[in-house]
Amino acid sequence: MSAEAHAAGAAPGRVQGPEHLQAPEQEPGPVRAPAPSGEPRVLVAEGLEAVLPSGAGVGPWSGEIRAGEQVLLLGPSGSGKSTLLRVLAGAIPSHQRGRVTGSVRLFEGTAGGAGVIDPVAGGILATAPVLGHLGQDPVDGVCLPLIADDVALPLESACTPPERIGPRVHEVLSAMGVGELAHRSAATLSGGQLQRASLAAAIAARPRLLLLDEPTAMLDAEGMAAVRSAVDAATDQTGCALLLVEHRLDEWAGERGLDGLPARTVALDRSGRVLADGPTRAVLTAHGPALREQGCWLPREIEERIGGSWPAEPAGSAEPAGSAALVPLASATPRSEVLLHLRDATLGPPDASGRVEGSVLTGADLEIRAGRLLAVVGRNGAGKSTLLGALSRLDPLRAGTLEGAAAGLVLQRPESQFVADTVEDELAASGAPQDVRRAMLERLDLADHASQSPYRLSGGQQRRLSLGAMLLADRPVLLADEPGYGLDRSAQEAVLSLLREAADAGRGVVMTTHDLRSLEAADEVVVIADGRLVGPLAPSDLLADDALLRRAGLRVADRLGSAPADRPAPRTALDPPARPRTPLARRDPTVLLGLLTALSIVCITLTDPAPLLVLYALLAAGTMLGLRLGPLALARAQAPFVLFAAGVFMVNVLSRPGHEPWPVLPVRVTSEGIVLGAALALRALVIGLGAVAVVRTSDPGRTMTSLRTHARLPARIALALLAGQRLLEDLPRRWATITRAHRLRRPPSADGTPARLGPRAMARCAFALLVDAIRSSARIAFALESRGLGTGERTQWRTAALTRADGALVVGVVLAVAAALVLAG
Repeated sequence: MSAEAHAAGAAPGRVQGPEHLQAPEQEPGPVRAPAPSGEPRVLVAEGLEAVLPSGAGVGPWSGEIRAGEQVLLLGPSGSGKSTLLRVLAGAIPSHQRGRVTGSVRLFEGTAGGAGVIDPVAGGILATAPVLGHLGQDPVDGVCLPLIADDVALPLESACTPPERIGPRVHEVLSAMGVGELAHRSAATLSGGQLQRASLAAAIAARPRLLLLDEPTAMLDAEGMAAVRSAVDAATDQTGCALLLVEHRLDEWAGERGLDGLPARTVALDRSGRVLADGPTRAVLTAHGPALREQGCWLPREIEERIGGSWPAEPAGSAEPAGSAALVPLASATPRSEVLLHLRDATLGPPDASGRVEGSVLTGADLEIRAGRLLAVVGRNGAGKSTLLGALSRLDPLRAGTLEGAAAGLVLQRPESQFVADTVEDELAASGAPQDVRRAMLERLDLADHASQSPYRLSGGQQRRLSLGAMLLADRPVLLADEPGYGLDRSAQEAVLSLLREAADAGRGVVMTTHDLRSLEAADEVVVIADGRLVGPLAPSDLLADDALLRRAGLRVADRLGSAPADRPAPRTALDPPARPRTPLARRDPTVLLGLLTALSIVCITLTDPAPLLVLYALLAAGTMLGLRLGPLALARAQAPFVLFAAGVFMVNVLSRPGHEPWPVLPVRVTSEGIVLGAALALRALVIGLGAVAVVRTSDPGRTMTSLRTHARLPARIALALLAGQRLLEDLPRRWATITRAHRLRRPPSADGTPARLGPRAMARCAFALLVDAIRSSARIAFALESRGLGTGERTQWRTAALTRADGALVVGVVLAVAAALVLAG
């Protein structure tokens, strides 16, 4: 549907802002979709329009998508691309408030037959059998702690026979290039690894329609090649249709250029209206100038036809209004002066507690100079963020030295660094005077949002705000971690212009990126390859060095899209998780929980401390053997229970009435209190001993599998509990990120080290963590339902079998209880 078709007026309820761009008078006529082919229809929409509470929306759109068809959804940031995908997935209005008009139908089988689904009325669970969905945030796209279990979840929901689930999980993870991560915890993976694992879960059950929202935003060239290959294989082998949102069009297309993109494009303007729906080459040729003007990335071939280059003006050539806010160091810092010097350093990423384990970079030498913008490139996991963590002095060096000025760091997720309730207060937290803050608001194009919460801004606006706040903090060195991640053309141009201007004002600026287009704004570039820093080089020299680009994972040898088709992943069973090491850890979790429950009941019935003491001695010996723990290790594990037992004993000894064996004592102690206090204390120790054994031997995944198998625990409850465990495991990393970000917002110490946080700042961090956890829980709930986790029938991939050793354990505990009763009797 063309822009002209909607020019008569806005749909009811839509807010059409001043940024809406009408089609120019000489613009070619609308491009229509090709005539329907003979393939069955997967989706049919009639006048589909969604309007969010803010007034932003998308549509109306009328069209259909057929089996095997690939469609590119193109438009500037804020045009409603993600909103449209969420409507089709059933998330609006079931998970996100919004008004949807028109109609949309999904077909489980051939069009016109049985199995017609209304996503708006049915919600996510209704669309799960038909759709695979990948959202923008990879962290919350994996909803179970273990990657293999997460990929198996949609297969279980589709009632796939258990014996076929393991090979399919192995196949899709291998196709994504992350087969070795099957038994890794999601909390230990990088954003790029999570993105690939999420996509594996989206295609595992062979959906009829695949919705991908920027699936390669965090990936290097090798990761993008793996994702593109897996998507092509999914559409070729299963006939599923694809609706793709993607900024990196040249990288997705590969060597085939425009022919490597989806054959059909639906183009949106900034207001969410449909500019065109038709063949990709025709749409981009006819509407390329309008799309570029509104901030869209276009393929290189279209850019060359339109003329001009990006950025349209040389970086730093203009002096925008309010730029004085960016130049507090210009007169004080001579250009090319070394501001920060890293010498012969060995670097490693810290864990959630701040400890550095292992190394990523060795022998690192780097000079950060005033007036220079340095880009750092490399494959996912090469150590780009690790390098910035060391340069900001957030993370200690394992070896080497770092000398020079204090550095500010802008993180990949800007919302982690927000410390105030409004956009204006966010800039005020930097300590800059009011006139400078107002100039910065104008420069960031955020003056109209000054009283708005920073969390309600778009991704590009949040990135600009985070960068502006750090610029006002007046640090000699500015570090930016993937500043262009997920941004459209206009937003990335704005962010890179800010970095360029900061360098021109006399700061030393370092940015990490995997987007080679960003190098046009840089003075020099350093490559991380094989654990070493290569360079600095001129950006043109790097782009001309094909061998170095391949070595750094920035270019791949094979043509995109060829790997899975030519080299299909072997259909073998997935390797089982590593076998637990200790004898007690190999026992069935349901048996252990049952024994703990039985022991608790027995202890409650006993009031004589003698049998409890014997029972504790026998169980302690068995626990040390079963867990291979020494007496001191067991004592440390039981320390909380010992303190609790001591408190119970003292309360009863001092408060229970009865015979006083030692009347001369300054406090009253009774025989009845000693007996009862000892019994209650021993109860706590026995139950605590059992709890220690269960906690140390049963991981959540095995426990839920066992409870589903033997206790018939409903899958919805078991998997929801595992999703909660996934969120809990990730909380230390989230807390570390938030506290690190807040430290960077405070004035540094004299040696440039980020300041420590006081109680008030820690409370603010705790609130930010709570908000982050609530938002993540909502996104994880959406991911669970998109994988079909409902109350319907499903299969169970992993099962738990009881063994003779489990029976022997039960017998042993029963004999220990009997012996305690006999010996004490």
